[in-house]
Amino acid sequence: MTAVSLKRGAITLTAANMLDFGLQFLMPIALVRLLPTSAFADYRLAWLAIGTAMAIAPFALPRSLFYFLPRHEGQARAPYVHQTLLMLLLTGALAGLALGPWNPLLPASLRAMHSAAWFMPAFLTLWVAANLIEFLPNARGDVAGQARMIVALAVLRVLMVGAAAWSGRADVVFGALVAYAAIKVVLVLLHIGRHYGWRVFPLQMPALRTQLVYCVPFGLASALFLLRGQADQWVAAAMFPAAAFAAFSIGAVIMPVVALVRNSVSNAIAPRLSALESNKDQDGMLRLNQRANLASAFVLLPTLMLTAVLAVHIVTVVYTDKYLLAADVMRINCLALLGVAVEVSTLTVVLNQGRFLLAADGCLLFVSLAAGVTGALLFGVPGAALGNVLTLAAGNAFSFWRVSRVTGVPLRRLQQWGALLRILAACVGAGALAALLDAADLVRAPLLEAVLIGAAFAVAYVALLKLAGVLSEARALFLPQAPIAPASPTKHD
Repeated sequence: MTAVSLKRGAITLTAANMLDFGLQFLMPIALVRLLPTSAFADYRLAWLAIGTAMAIAPFALPRSLFYFLPRHEGQARAPYVHQTLLMLLLTGALAGLALGPWNPLLPASLRAMHSAAWFMPAFLTLWVAANLIEFLPNARGDVAGQARMIVALAVLRVLMVGAAAWSGRADVVFGALVAYAAIKVVLVLLHIGRHYGWRVFPLQMPALRTQLVYCVPFGLASALFLLRGQADQWVAAAMFPAAAFAAFSIGAVIMPVVALVRNSVSNAIAPRLSALESNKDQDGMLRLNQRANLASAFVLLPTLMLTAVLAVHIVTVVYTDKYLLAADVMRINCLALLGVAVEVSTLTVVLNQGRFLLAADGCLLFVSLAAGVTGALLFGVPGAALGNVLTLAAGNAFSFWRVSRVTGVPLRRLQQWGALLRILAACVGAGALAALLDAADLVRAPLLEAVLIGAAFAVAYVALLKLAGVLSEARALFLPQAPIAPASPTKHD
C-alpha cells in the first residue's frame, strides 16, 4: 500500500465519519424539539448506558480483524470473522440483560426508563454485532467501500429515528433504533456470506484460542479506557440533577469529534502497521505513526482551540442559552483532549502491549473517578470533567514511555516534535486573536459572530503555519501530489 493510498484512505474514512458525526450531532438537536422532556431524558439516559455497554461488550474483537486478516490469505481468514460474529452476539445479549431494569445496581433513573425492559436486551444484542459492519470492509482493504457504508448507514439512521421522533413517543424512537440495528446485522451477514462463506462449525479451536489470547488484554484495556472516558458522565449523573447532567453531556460533545478523527486515521493505517510489524519493519511503523500524528495535529489542534474560544456561541446557537453551563465543561474537555492529540496507542496494539495497557487503564479508571468526584465537590458541575484532564494526559504519557522502551527508540525521536510544537504555536496565536475578537463583542448575533471569528481564526492559523514553516508539510499530507516523472536514461561511454 503506497503513501498516497494510505493518505487517501485516511482522508476518505475521516470524511465519511465526519459526515456520520455531523448527522448524529444534529439528531439530539432535533429530538429535544420533537420529544417531550421526559422522553428526551429517557433517550439521553439510554445512550449513556449503551455507550457503557459498547465500551465493554465488543471486547476489541472487531479491531482484532485488522491484526489477523492481513496475516492470512483466502479461506484462512474466515474462522476469525465467523467466531468474531458469534462472540459479539453473545456479549451483546449479556450486555442487554445486564442493563435491564431488573438490575438493582443501576441508577434509579435508568431503571425507571420507559420501555427499558424490552429495548435494552433487544437493541444491545443486535447493536454489538452490528458494529462489525464498521470494520469488515476496511479489514479486507476496501476503504472506499467502508466509507460508502458509513455514509449510507448514517443517512438511514437519521431518517428512521427522525421519522419516529415525530410521534413524540420514546418507545417509537426505541423501536426505530432496534429496526436500524437489525438492518445493520443483515448487512453484516450479507458481507460475511459473500466474502467468507458460511462454513462456521465446527469452530477451529486453535484460531479461536489465538484470537482470544490476543483480544483479552486489549479488550479489558479498551473497556477500562472507554469507561474511564465515561466516568465523568456517571459522576455528573450521580451527583447532580437531571438538567445539570444534560448540560454536562452537551459539554462533552467535543469528545466524539476527536475520537472519530483519531479512529478514522487509526483504522486506515492499522492494517498497514500490522503488516509492517509482521515484517519486522520498525522504522516503517514509526514513520507511519509520525505522519498520522502530524495529519491529526493539523486538524485536531485548531479544532480544540477554536471550540474552546467559541464554547458559549456553540452552546447558545445549537442548544439554546438554557444550557450555558455546558460551555465551561466544553472548555475543560478541550484541555483534556490536548493530552491525546498526539498518540502512539495504535503502536501499542500492534506491538502486542495489551497487558501493559490493561494495568495502566485499570489504575487510571480509579484516578478518574476520584478526580471527578473531587472536582465536582470543589467546582460544581464543570469540575466533574477534571478526571478526564488528568487521566487522558497520564495514559498517553504511559503509552509513549512503553513504546519507547519496547522499540528502544528515545522519546525525542518517536515523533516530529519540532513540527508539532510549531503547529501548536500557530493554534495558540490564532486562538489569541479569536479570543480578542470575541471579547470585543463586535456583533450581537451569536451565529454571525461565531462565523466571523471562525473565519478570522482560519486565516490567522494558515498564515501562522506558513510563518512557522510547516504549511508545506500540511500540503504534502492533505493535497494530491504530482507523480514523479521517471528519470531520463543517461548514456555512458
